[in-house]
Amino acid sequence: MGISLNAHSNVRRRQARDEAAGWSSVDERERRIGRNETLFRQVNERLEEMNTGFEEITDAMALVCECGDLDCSQQIEMSHSDYEEIRSDPTLFAVKPGHETAGVEEFVRRAGGFDVVRKAAGLPTRLAEATHPRS
Repeated sequence: MGISLNAHSNVRRRQARDEAAGWSSVDERERRIGRNETLFRQVNERLEEMNTGFEEITDAMALVCECGDLDCSQQIEMSHSDYEEIRSDPTLFAVKPGHETAGVEEFVRRAGGFDVVRKAAGLPTRLAEATHPRS
């Protein structure tokens, strides 16, 4: 019983935080996708730190797809400069071709074996900016 009360308390705290941020009337699907993409972006920040030591050997970095599908485990290779360019804008994410989510993000460009997508205006942009690891 303590676990369910604690879980319920966590849900109420998250709802209060979302309401304070102005997200109370937003589609839960957009929030879930945004949280998933934020998780993958954070993983890639850690991978970037590990890849930095290998820059003298190879310019290619191995990263994970930053799509909204929590079950996706596909890898992306890109140069360190491409990664830095994407990370310079909190609304940009790198995904495998075909992994963009209509209505939540829009296609920007294709680069090698990955696509760059930009978060749609509204909650997707606010969530991406609020969770940007370099802000």
